[in-house]
Amino acid sequence: MDHIRPSFFILGANKCGTSSLYRYLVAHPCVLPCAEKEPNFFGLHSPEYIAAHIDEYYRLFPTREYQGDLSFQWEAADQAGTPLLTRVLVEREPGRQYITGEASANTFHEVSPSLLHQHLPDIKLILLLRDPIDRAYSHHRMYQRFQAAGNDLGFDVKDFETDICAELEAHARGEITQYIYPGIYVDKLQKWVSQYGWGQIRVIITEELANPVKAKRIMQNLEDYLGMPHHDYGEFLSRRFNHAPPSDITPRLRALLADLYRTYNRGLQEYLGCELHWS
Repeated sequence: MDHIRPSFFILGANKCGTSSLYRYLVAHPCVLPCAEKEPNFFGLHSPEYIAAHIDEYYRLFPTREYQGDLSFQWEAADQAGTPLLTRVLVEREPGRQYITGEASANTFHEVSPSLLHQHLPDIKLILLLRDPIDRAYSHHRMYQRFQAAGNDLGFDVKDFETDICAELEAHARGEITQYIYPGIYVDKLQKWVSQYGWGQIRVIITEELANPVKAKRIMQNLEDYLGMPHHDYGEFLSRRFNHAPPSDITPRLRALLADLYRTYNRGLQEYLGCELHWS
C-alpha cells in the first residue's frame, strides 16, 4: 500500500506544547494524523536499525488508497497526568489533498540533524521553545507523575528544589543534566538550521501559542508554511493538551535558574532576531 509520506515534523522541545500544536494541526481539514502520538522512531533506534526498518516508520502514516475516516487514541488529554485515553476521529473526504506529519518532542535534543536529514531531507520542521525555567519544572513534574504511577525511571525523583540544586552543581562541572540541559536551546538550534536551512524550520514561542489571538496568527503562518488553506479553528485554539497547573518555584530558585540561563537566552534572542520575554 502507498503510504503518504510525512510533510511536517514537530521535533520538540520537550514540555513546550508539542501536544497542543499537533492537535491544532490535526484539526485542520487537510491534515491526517500519524498512527502514534509520539513514535520517536529516530530517537529510540540505532542508525543501522532505522535504515533497515524505515518502511515500518512510513507505515505509521495513512495510505492513499483508504478514503474513509480515521481515528486514533490520544493519551494527552487536556489535563496532564490523566490516565484516560481520548479517541480522536478525523474525517477524510475522498478527493481532498491531504498532508500528514508527526510530533516526537525528544528529537530536538536527542537526534542528530544529519540522521533525520538522511531519511527525511524535504521534511518541514517545527520547533517550540518555552521559558526554560518553566520547561524544567514541567519536565520534573512529568517524571514525578511517572514515578508515582510505578514506572521505573532508572533514577529517583525527589522534590524540584532538591533535584535542581543537584543539577546546578552538575552543570557547573560540565555534566549533561536531566532538567536544565534541555532548556539550553541555541546551540542545538544552530545545528538544525545548519543541516536544514531556515527555509525548512519554523520556531514558535510557547507563550505566544498560549495566547488565542497570537495562536491564530501562528496557525495561519504554519498553514502558509505547509501549503494549506487557512482554517477557522474557532475556540479550539484556547484548549491546552497535556496541560498541567502553573509552576510553583520559589523566588530564590527561580533567580538561580534565571542567572544560569541568561547568557543562553541572550544568545538565542540574537540568533532569532526577536525579544524573548522570559524570566
